[in-house]
Amino acid sequence: MSKKIEKINLFRDVWSKFPTGVSIITTLDKHKSYHGMTAASVTSVSLDPLLILVVVGNERKSHNFIKLSGVFALNFLTKDQRNVANYFSHSQSNFNDRDLDFEKNTFSTLGGIPIIKKSLASMKCEVFDDIGAGDHTIFIGKVHDIIFSDNEPLVWSDRNYGQFIPSR
Repeated sequence: MSKKIEKINLFRDVWSKFPTGVSIITTLDKHKSYHGMTAASVTSVSLDPLLILVVVGNERKSHNFIKLSGVFALNFLTKDQRNVANYFSHSQSNFNDRDLDFEKNTFSTLGGIPIIKKSLASMKCEVFDDIGAGDHTIFIGKVHDIIFSDNEPLVWSDRNYGQFIPSR
């Protein structure tokens, strides 16, 4: 194994130990069909204006859809939405691979942008800026609408799902 591959594997192992919430980025294609992908690299950026960032691999279908549409939503999943996370973590290689019944029961809209039903939170965003970063693009989104529920988040750590249990 090459030193570069060893370093990449070590890098992945290190980041797998960092717990994070599970999020789905949703957007539209040129035909206004809904699309989604799981994303681990998301964060808040600014309070004035309200800005968030999401990081999307350049080879992902959603990357081009976000670039073309200029809009996306960030959805945080609840502890009961593992099936949603699993569905969107695998790239559907073509339209026939998509489970349209599942998607019909999973998607809703917020101001015309697809969101995940019953998620912990959803934020409708327009692309404020995008920055190329290696084999990924950092999309900074200006938040226009927010839906929030006070459920328990789905957490990802050490390549497994879990949930946050507060110490009291």
